[in-house]
Amino acid sequence: MARFKSKYAEYFNANRSEGDVMFTPSPRVVLIPGLGLITGGPDAMGADVSRQLYLRAIQVMKAASSLGGFVSLSAAESYAIEYWPLELYKLSLKPAPKALEGHVALVTGAASGIGRAIAARLSQDGAHIVIADLNADGGRAVAGELTTLRGYRRATSVGMNVTEEAQVVGAYSCAVLAYGGVDIAVNNAGIASSAPIEETSLEMWNRNQSILSTGYFLVAREAFKLMKAQGTGGNLVFIGSKNSVAAGKNAAAYSTAKAAELHLARCLAEEGGAAGIRVNSVLPDGVLAGSSIWDGRWRAERAATYGIEPEELEEFYRNRTTLKVNVLPEDIAEAAFWLASPAAAKTTGGVITVDGGVPTAYVR
Repeated sequence: MARFKSKYAEYFNANRSEGDVMFTPSPRVVLIPGLGLITGGPDAMGADVSRQLYLRAIQVMKAASSLGGFVSLSAAESYAIEYWPLELYKLSLKPAPKALEGHVALVTGAASGIGRAIAARLSQDGAHIVIADLNADGGRAVAGELTTLRGYRRATSVGMNVTEEAQVVGAYSCAVLAYGGVDIAVNNAGIASSAPIEETSLEMWNRNQSILSTGYFLVAREAFKLMKAQGTGGNLVFIGSKNSVAAGKNAAAYSTAKAAELHLARCLAEEGGAAGIRVNSVLPDGVLAGSSIWDGRWRAERAATYGIEPEELEEFYRNRTTLKVNVLPEDIAEAAFWLASPAAAKTTGGVITVDGGVPTAYVR
């Protein structure tokens, strides 16, 4: 790769005209004997265009060879085509690249709720998305929706249980084979359970720790391995909870695991800094809309904790906030997008609360 870039720079400097600006010197076509063709581009569509053009080129070469021989253009002739002024003018009319163009994001638990909203928000600004979810069918549906909305191969999906080490490793392998790597990893997959401590079973405790703590560890560890191998930095966003910093009555197992997530993120921010890997957290509260978690027992359990009916829970959460608002998945997605974007390039180990203002959860 380094040799190719060096030779391309020599080719450019030998043929350039005044005012020419060199394109990226990275190769768009890589041939690997015994394997085949790998192509690159600013996005999946661009990579596929490179594939199509190269296949047409070798077909022309083959046909020309059967008719007496193929003669390549000279370097000067190739340059005149590549840097043709009319083509350069057309390229200048393209819209400015979006904030996450050329980025690949793996989002766990993205078949519904907050994860789904985050996947949609990141793709809106140009990212390619890998939906990693235990609900494989739901993940495929979300990936299909994003591709229909955003264009060619904008999203793919992989079934993944965050507690299974081999499945987490496999999800990153899927991302690499689909898009070449991962730039952003969003730790979002989760569950919730509620019970007084005397009624908290060992199974409930272990399940919360396994999914919310160990699962986040496995996803983050594999992200670090890949991002360090890529050598281009990276970005991890942890979706924690108000309970990461505020005690949750009748939710000791859940709250303890959520607190572990937050501290893991801060530890990894320290580890990732030298490699340009940023790690930040978003702490939501009471996001009921579109959530598979709140459709289950968690709603009834939390309502019982506060002595209200399940249907009154949304109003209860709104009234306890400083701003008197309900928090939606899209609100969490905006915070995750900011942390994943270049706008937050100098932020790591940070915490953003998106809870409408819950004084007990103010970070201090």
